[in-house]
Amino acid sequence: MTRGRWLGAAALGLAALAVVLAIVLPTGAGRRRRVLPRTPISTAIAYGANVNWLFDDVSYTSAEITAQLAELRATGATIARTDALWERTEPAPPHDGVHHYDWAFDDGIVSALAAHDLRWFPIVDYAPAWASLDPSVLHSPPASDANYAAFAGALAARYGPGGAFWREHPQLTPLPVQAYEIWNEPDNPEFWAPEPNPPAYAGLYAAASTAINAADPSAVVLVGGLTNPPGFIPAMLTADPSLRDRIEGVAIHPYAYDPAALLGRVARARAALDAYGMTQVPLYVTEFGWTTSPRGSLDYVPARQRPGYIESAIQQLAASGCDLRSVILYTWATPELGPGDSQEWYGIDPPAATGGPDVSAFASALRAAQSTPSAGSC
Repeated sequence: MTRGRWLGAAALGLAALAVVLAIVLPTGAGRRRRVLPRTPISTAIAYGANVNWLFDDVSYTSAEITAQLAELRATGATIARTDALWERTEPAPPHDGVHHYDWAFDDGIVSALAAHDLRWFPIVDYAPAWASLDPSVLHSPPASDANYAAFAGALAARYGPGGAFWREHPQLTPLPVQAYEIWNEPDNPEFWAPEPNPPAYAGLYAAASTAINAADPSAVVLVGGLTNPPGFIPAMLTADPSLRDRIEGVAIHPYAYDPAALLGRVARARAALDAYGMTQVPLYVTEFGWTTSPRGSLDYVPARQRPGYIESAIQQLAASGCDLRSVILYTWATPELGPGDSQEWYGIDPPAATGGPDVSAFASALRAAQSTPSAGSC
């Protein structure tokens, strides 16, 4: 289960738009696909953190976002994961068959990240009401694979190498998007309502992959962060066996009560892919972490213990030999307002961006990971 608050367009409102516009120009400076020709990608692990609360929660000001991103980059992180909200970018249906996108929200994210030398790692989600299978259900899957794929392809055309965004913002050092996560936790009924549907998701992935690679042949298209890869991937392949040769990477969310259990979940995901002949498909850990409040909640760990968990988990993942291409902590910052809401206490940097033991442990782990050799087999 993901540990974020993923807000819809209606909840974001005009206040969020003001924040986004304020940061458009902030101060301060894989494997080879077997279907389409691809540019070889680095096999090194990229490290970073989720920053979804900074952009999806209207309580953060542009100054606070700038401070938080500066602290994140100072740890040595190079990637930042958050939503590319389809519901924000295309709130109205196509007119005469032509899609019209408002890129203000996404431009704000990319501008803020690029100004801090952070590369965007987008999750392509969620369906606007007009495009939802059931508009009355939060996080309903799309009614049309084609509409979703059109948005995914347009996203790649704008933010990929040589994309329109980079041409429009020559003052920014280009950090084009390299990987796209197709939906968030499609095996979780909270995010694929009312229940997961592997065949439907298989179709969505195939359509989005085709559209993204048409816009950017070098892009890596990931199966969206799974909570149970050994159960979901076989069901996808049963529905569409051709995906065995098309899936470019699998994102996973191996939340667990301690680092050893987390590593066990990663190893099981690796074994599941290998069992289906997908030994060359890398894994991307795009969420893992622990909350510090309230006591007894899911993934709870005492605040004094969390720094050690963070450092141990990153070091073990770096040495795992499980063919990982990303390790992304959940999450960088949360508001810490309600002590009874566990979602607000996953953030490791305090709201005032003042650092602390968690941030120090994260930075130390990233430094060590750069020189950590793989242990061999997963």
